[in-house]
Amino acid sequence: MNQEKYNEIHRAICGRVEALGYECAGFEAVSENGMNVVRVYLEMPGGIDTGDCEIVSRDVGEYLDTVEEYLPDRYFLEISSPGVERPLFVIEDYRRFAGNEAEISLKKGGRKVRGVIAGTPSDAEVTVGTKDGGVTVALADIKRAHLVYVPERGQKKTFKKIPKKKK
Repeated sequence: MNQEKYNEIHRAICGRVEALGYECAGFEAVSENGMNVVRVYLEMPGGIDTGDCEIVSRDVGEYLDTVEEYLPDRYFLEISSPGVERPLFVIEDYRRFAGNEAEISLKKGGRKVRGVIAGTPSDAEVTVGTKDGGVTVALADIKRAHLVYVPERGQKKTFKKIPKKKK
């Protein structure tokens, strides 16, 4: 799918999701384990549940039926939350999460850039601060990008057992 058509479908899906009262965190069409997946990420204060995913799935599914010539022949529609290591799709995502650590996979050579999102010098570029200095990457060269979960210093990895109350 060309970038222009992808952007058009992305805007339409986000419009439908937002009309239902949710925030659209992104959309992607990928191939995983030999299956084509069209995935839509939702956000909402307080989180989302399976009922929310079902509502959005019906509405987005109806829309995707109208643009199916641009999608893989057979695909699975997934609706989910973006999670802690949320994917980054558009320039606004990079602006919103400036100061956070991210991992960016580039289209050419399978190279990855990992570092802190330092800014967006233009609507088509992202600057990432790495150990070796700053790297500016064109949005068109990014294959996939996501935030990286970094535990806070001193954060415990397990939960403390709460003793049972005596009767």
